[in-house]
Amino acid sequence: MTRLTLLTQLHGFSIALLRATLRVGLLNRRHYSELQARRVPILFALWHGRMFLPIDVHRHEGIVTMASKSLDGNIITCWLENNGYLVTRGSTSRGGSEALRRMVRQVRLGHNVALTVDGPRGPARVVQSGVVRLARITNAWILPISFSSSWPLFLTSWDRYLLPKPFSRNVVAYGEPFAVPQEMSDEEALAKIRAALDEVTADADRSAGVRPPS
Repeated sequence: MTRLTLLTQLHGFSIALLRATLRVGLLNRRHYSELQARRVPILFALWHGRMFLPIDVHRHEGIVTMASKSLDGNIITCWLENNGYLVTRGSTSRGGSEALRRMVRQVRLGHNVALTVDGPRGPARVVQSGVVRLARITNAWILPISFSSSWPLFLTSWDRYLLPKPFSRNVVAYGEPFAVPQEMSDEEALAKIRAALDEVTADADRSAGVRPPS
């Protein structure tokens, strides 16, 4: 057994063990269902620090996502692929353009996409331009998604990553979806995505009854 395989199995076991203790509700999931019914490409947009449960909820749906070319990225890629995601490797600093082209091809084959729009290194809650480029090229609709927990553990990482504590009540929230018209400037699109993600995150926090750190 390789070190990567061992780390991946430990990572997967830890997630499954924690997930088994959690209560998870879905807030405004109709936004996702309505887009599915319309058969339009969907681009899940989420903050890096709030990706734990949204990624878990949408396992085995053939969603395309991106992982960095780091050691952590290797572990995350193995877990994602074991849970039904299609992973392209790259980041804003290493291999991002080629990864974006591969994601475009996957969307055109009928897959939806999920992107942590401020990842993988931040700054936190600053939307990077790749999500707008991808939405414009593929005509995918942006679907903001976030989550919160009644008993949260906010890590001291750059993104204040949220891990739900065992036996907590959790909420995965979906925001109002929208397209990115060609006439909308990149600056307007980035601001709209950020506002939508902040709003859906606040909705999740209110529903969970938690006040996050600033």
